[in-house]
Amino acid sequence: MTRPYVNLTSRNRIQDFQNEISRRLNDFTSLDGVIGITLNGGLSRGYGDELSEIDLVLYLETGSYTLWSSGRSPLPLGITLIGDYLYDIKILDLEEEQQNQWDSVALWDLSYARILYDPVGRITTLIEAKLADPPRRLQAEGPLFQCWWYFRLAGDIWIHRGDTVQGHAMLNKAAIQLIEALFTANCEYVPHEKWLIHFSRSLAWTPPDWEALLLAIMGTGDFSRQSLITRQAAIEQVWEEIDAYIISMERPEYKLNVMHITFFDLLKLLLTEDPLPVTEWTKHISLSVLSGEPFIRFASVHQDHIIVDKDKLLTLNPEKLYSWYSAIIKQLLSEIRNGVL
Repeated sequence: MTRPYVNLTSRNRIQDFQNEISRRLNDFTSLDGVIGITLNGGLSRGYGDELSEIDLVLYLETGSYTLWSSGRSPLPLGITLIGDYLYDIKILDLEEEQQNQWDSVALWDLSYARILYDPVGRITTLIEAKLADPPRRLQAEGPLFQCWWYFRLAGDIWIHRGDTVQGHAMLNKAAIQLIEALFTANCEYVPHEKWLIHFSRSLAWTPPDWEALLLAIMGTGDFSRQSLITRQAAIEQVWEEIDAYIISMERPEYKLNVMHITFFDLLKLLLTEDPLPVTEWTKHISLSVLSGEPFIRFASVHQDHIIVDKDKLLTLNPEKLYSWYSAIIKQLLSEIRNGVL
């Protein structure tokens, strides 16, 4: 499968940068304590122009890392001009990074990184380990919920209150969360925000007519109240399409939105083993969740087990709950009454 890529019309000077790297590489590999070097940033993704820099990551032995990061580096770190080229040089302690958890953006950058120097294969091993668990579609639950919060809750608030500038600020956040969810729906790491929209155009799957949809979800129009309503509707449309795609690929029998999955599965867990050992629950989530909706209405902790009062659950009126919880409870009760649970 082709991964997202740079697709620009400006002149690509990648060969000039590659020649520069070849000329300078020995200057870096000959430094004491350097275990490996990777090329990161835009150049590792095959594109460079007059505004690009050469992003290098130097992996160091612990002693050298301590020395270099305490003001005794043999070369400038960060942004620096070397000859005619702008460099951005970063150092990492290889042993420390083997233990650290990397966020999605760091993993995205690493997934495109080119190894320039790795004499004994330690950088290759690190990269393989860090990228061993690629994103899964259902991990879009978080960004889809955040998007929904911004476009629906905050969006409705500011449409009602009439501050369209504040409203569009909220929809800006919704749009970013939405595009991040799209990457996760494609089992791709979420890019740095500088590349997020550009790379979305070359994802393996996007909602139909993605370019037009991008303009709709990013467009602020004339900042009238109607512009806010129109943009909110466009975001909701894309949200629904991404949500439906993930469900179709992962859990076609599931009847709710992706953002409900964790709570719905927790409710099913409570019903599959009653009483449920606390140790089993805490494998998934904190006990503190039981103090909130909808669990507090029918579940309680007794010593080392969680007890479900099924009479309270079965007589629960979903219309008395906040709409987000109501949707979950309606589906749960439907499955109970139809013998699915």
